[in-house]
Amino acid sequence: MSAVHNRSTGRNTSAARKEKHAIQASCSRASEYLVPTLFVVGAGLCLWETREMSQLGAVFPAVISLVVIVAGLLRLGQLGLRGVVASQERGSDPSSDPSSDSGSGSTPRRLALVGIMLAWALALPWLGFLLTGLASFVGLMMVAQYRRWHPRRLAGHLLTGAVLVAFFYALFALVLNVPLPAGRWFTL
Repeated sequence: MSAVHNRSTGRNTSAARKEKHAIQASCSRASEYLVPTLFVVGAGLCLWETREMSQLGAVFPAVISLVVIVAGLLRLGQLGLRGVVASQERGSDPSSDPSSDSGSGSTPRRLALVGIMLAWALALPWLGFLLTGLASFVGLMMVAQYRRWHPRRLAGHLLTGAVLVAFFYALFALVLNVPLPAGRWFTL
């Protein structure tokens, strides 16, 4: 694909398009690459240590290590494909940056996060893992979303939440044989 020079802005359109989809660094560009790299290296070391464990004892750490390695590599791939822009480069208006801590809304969001996690922990024995996992995901999603809700975004988030909760339920309950709470109300 050839880059087209835009005379009004003095920039080529492919570079502007790439910057539009670039991931904004929370601290620095280097930290965006460093954190997933450290996770991959740390999980690789944990995976290496499982070779000295019993076969049954190594299942859980090996699976978690592999999940962390895959997630870290996916994040590094995403950063490589989309690029990273420093937080100062992406917009000159700091009030438009949702990650800036200007004091508006951050305390209620933090309190809501603690409240949702506390409600999840208290409801887990009564409602079970699946129901509380889905409910807490929806609650946390509502607290974390700072942009306007659109039907497509909501559907994507709800589908992602259902897939994640089902994946972790299958991983722990079926693959790793970890007993998860079924919920007292459903076992009566």
